[in-house]
This record gives sequence, C-alpha cells and structure tokens, in this order.
Amino acid sequence: IIKAFMSRWGLLQNLSSSYIMYDVKDERVVFPIRDERGALVDAIGRSLTGKQPKWLRYSGRADYYVHHTLSKKKKAIIVEDVVSALVVYDTIPDTDGVAILGTSLNHAHKDFLCKYDTVVVALDPDAKKKTIAYTKEIRNFVPDVVAFNLTDDIKYRRVTDIEGLKRILI
Repeated sequence: IIKAFMSRWGLLQNLSSSYIMYDVKDERVVFPIRDERGALVDAIGRSLTGKQPKWLRYSGRADYYVHHTLSKKKKAIIVEDVVSALVVYDTIPDTDGVAILGTSLNHAHKDFLCKYDTVVVALDPDAKKKTIAYTKEIRNFVPDVVAFNLTDDIKYRRVTDIEGLKRILI
C-alpha cells in the first residue's frame, strides 16, 4: 500500500528509505522531519485509508518540511504539503520545496525563509488570496519574492505549472 502511494506521486525513485516510514497502527506513510543537520525533530503522516485527519503531525514541534540535501540552495518554492515539497525537489533543480504544512504562515516560516535569496509562493489554486498575502508578507524578509498561480496542486506535476515555475527561477 505504501509503494502504491509513493508510485502514485512519482516519489519512489528519488527518496531513500530513511526519509519514508510507515505507521502500522494508523496505516500512514510517514515523512520524518529533519533539521539541517539531519536530526529527527518531528514527523508527519498521510493516511492511506481515508482516515481523518488526512495529515497527522506526530509531535507538532516542526513548523515546516524541507527535504534537506547536502547542497545549500538559494531558491525555495513554498507549498502546502510534504508531497508537493518532494515534487519540487524532484522536478525543479537547485530549489527547495518548503511545505508550510497547511495554509498558515507563521514566524518560524519567515525566520527559515530568510536564508533564501528567492522565494516563490505557490500554494494550491484554492488558496490564491493567501498566496498573494504571503508574498507581500515575505517581502519584508527575503529580497526576491514572487507569487505563482498554480493551475492545480503541484503534486499533480502539470507541465504548465512545472515549466512556469522553472521560468520564474531562471
């Protein structure tokens, strides 16, 4: 069941097993949330059976998810969920996908985003007003911030969305 979920989103080929776990009791694919040094700080699990809540935060200590790699990146795309952040990691070179784990922007997000030179806010289409509001707010912390209207959730990998984001970041 976990392989089917990962395959559905095209995530199997680029993730090591240390970045994916399984919650047997709740039947959730679990994404450990690690800090920049690789230390485990939290985890978020996605229900595979329709159980509510769809996304479950295990400790609530982490405010965002980034699939950390050894290379320091100067560009980030803000998305809502972990799968979307991993799609950014997979499809847009030299760019971090930063999942804010919902649609609320808080102080910890802004502090973390300060390390980037360029940030694109690309929330799901149903959050257009928040996309614009967050873009304005983040401009106080980051030199180059752009709002991008997705045609669909980024996890669906629509060519127009992926190519549009790549053009903005060139």
